Amino acid sequence: MYKIVIIDDEKMIREGLVNTMPWQEMGIKVVGSANNGQAALEIIREKKPHIVLTDIRMPKMDGLQLIRTLREEMPMLKIVILSGYDDFSYAQQAIKYDVVDYLVKPVEAEVLQELMEKLKMDLDREIFAQLNRLNVKTKIETEVRQYIIAIRMSNKDKALDLVDRIFHNQIVKSAPLEQLKNLCTEIVDDILFALKQDGIQLNDELQQEYSQTFLEMFHLLHGDELMKWLCEFTVKIIQYIDKEKEDSSHMAIKKALEYIDGHFNEDLSIQKVAEEVHLSSNYFSHIFKKYKGQSFTDYLNNIRIQKAKKLLAENLYKIYEISDMVGYSDYKYFSSVFKKIEGISPSEYTELLK
Repeated sequence: MYKIVIIDDEKMIREGLVNTMPWQEMGIKVVGSANNGQAALEIIREKKPHIVLTDIRMPKMDGLQLIRTLREEMPMLKIVILSGYDDFSYAQQAIKYDVVDYLVKPVEAEVLQELMEKLKMDLDREIFAQLNRLNVKTKIETEVRQYIIAIRMSNKDKALDLVDRIFHNQIVKSAPLEQLKNLCTEIVDDILFALKQDGIQLNDELQQEYSQTFLEMFHLLHGDELMKWLCEFTVKIIQYIDKEKEDSSHMAIKKALEYIDGHFNEDLSIQKVAEEVHLSSNYFSHIFKKYKGQSFTDYLNNIRIQKAKKLLAENLYKIYEISDMVGYSDYKYFSSVFKKIEGISPSEYTELLK
């Protein structure tokens, strides 16, 4: 079912069009309506309709401004002007933005219905044509999938190499420019979705930057320009991922160290601590060694032995009691770890304290 958004600042006309036309019977669904161009633009960006029926004279953003913006962002959108006789000269300016028709208020239901049927036929033909073209993304799915994996792994060289392979694939080289633009859009959408699954989302500043970048991309005229565009996106997004991972890893290690300090005397494992900071044990092990310069096991043993030394200095407990107090249920293992770190056994250390 095709989707339409209706815009008119006159409430009676707007609601009449929404509620009295047999949209369901025509195979069309009204997904939104607005009384000004600014509100309409937000609805259209969200709902992504196939058809827009808009007035010309409106507050905040008039119809001409709206049409100009929509043509930049959604070149395939079917736009119909609905306006009064007095606005005809004004509406003529919109013709250069490829509006499909101009209807004069009050529009007759039969006229509007006939136009909608024509637009539906046009949309059917366009979709059929698209389906019969080579499905570029499907044909190069392996390269695209590998590229997205390289992005997620922050492997810039691999990702850029795959961009080169994608654009030099014979299928891509022979595809129409519009299809290549759609391919780039789909690839970026897939990347952002994959990163969201990884817990990485673009901040507001980057969201705004990419929205502008996409608009610029749709004005490019050659495949090599699109390839350059995707390469630039690749570098920027990997830089952002690296920063987000760095910040996230730093916070995770900070929480892990706090947890270890409060639970060192328990049966503590790398799996347990990794769960506490919501990371896989393998990844946690990797970043722990990166930040602390030693393995989790070595760090935990050092913490425990330092705690044991303080307890030994108090001379209040037996050595086997201290062993248990710092997390070692096996006294012999405690002694061997102590000697490995300090160079002497716990008992020899005690003698030195006397």
